[in-house]
Amino acid sequence: MTGITAMIKAAIRVPHMEVNKMNSARVLQCLSGEKRSLGLYTLGFSYYAEMYLAFEEAWRDLRDWIVKYPCSSTSPTYEKKISDLLKLLSMVDLYRTERLIEDLKRLHSSYPAMTNLTPNESHDMHIKDVIKCRINENPHKLLAYVWVLYSALFNGGRFIRQEILKAGPEFWGLTTDDEIQSFPPPLSFWAVNNDPEFHETFKSCVNKAGELLTFDERQHVIQESVWILHRCKELTEELDKRAKIYRDS
Repeated sequence: MTGITAMIKAAIRVPHMEVNKMNSARVLQCLSGEKRSLGLYTLGFSYYAEMYLAFEEAWRDLRDWIVKYPCSSTSPTYEKKISDLLKLLSMVDLYRTERLIEDLKRLHSSYPAMTNLTPNESHDMHIKDVIKCRINENPHKLLAYVWVLYSALFNGGRFIRQEILKAGPEFWGLTTDDEIQSFPPPLSFWAVNNDPEFHETFKSCVNKAGELLTFDERQHVIQESVWILHRCKELTEELDKRAKIYRDS
C-alpha cells in the first residue's frame, strides 16, 4: 500500500507550488532589499502562527482526553485507533507552541500597533477556531496537519532560515552572528532538528499512523491536506490586504 505521505504529496502538488511561490516572494519582500520590514514579517508570522497554535491545541486536547479515558482492549475501535495514532506522532522536537508564544511576545513588543492588524476574535477568517473544530469532529484529520505543516517547517522553512540569517542579527534585535545562528527568540520557531534520521523517523511514524486508518479515513486526511493548502492561499491573500493597511498607516 502506498504510504499516506506519498498520497498527500501527490494530492497537494499543484496548490503547494502556488502557495510556495506566493509566500517565497513575500518573505523576500520582508527580509531583503531597501524596503525590508520587520513589521511586515511580524504580521505574516502572526497569521501563520495561528494555524500551528490551533492544531497543536487540538492535539493536546486529544492527548489529555486519552490520558483521562485510557483505551483498553475492549475500547471502541476508533478510539483505540486515535490513541495509537497519537502515540506514533508523539516525537520530541515537533511541538512549536511554546516557541511561538515566546517569539510573538518579542515581536509584538517591538510593534505594539501590530495588535490591530494581527488575528483576533473579530478576524473574519477565524482560522484557529475552524481548525480546532475540524480536528475535534474528525480526530484522524490531525494527521494531515502534522504532516503538511511540519513538513512545511522542515523543508520550505529551509529557504526562510537562509533569508533570516542573511538579514543579519541587528535586524532581529540580536547582537552577534553566533547568536542568530542558534535561532533564539524571536526566531525560535524556525529552529529544527536537521538530522536526516529524525526526518526519516518522522515520515515513518506518519506512514505507520496512516496504516491505522480505513480507506475512507485516509481519503479524509488527503482531502484535509488539500484544504490546508487552499486555506494557506486565502491566508496569504488576506495578509496582502493587511500589509497594505500597515504600509499606509
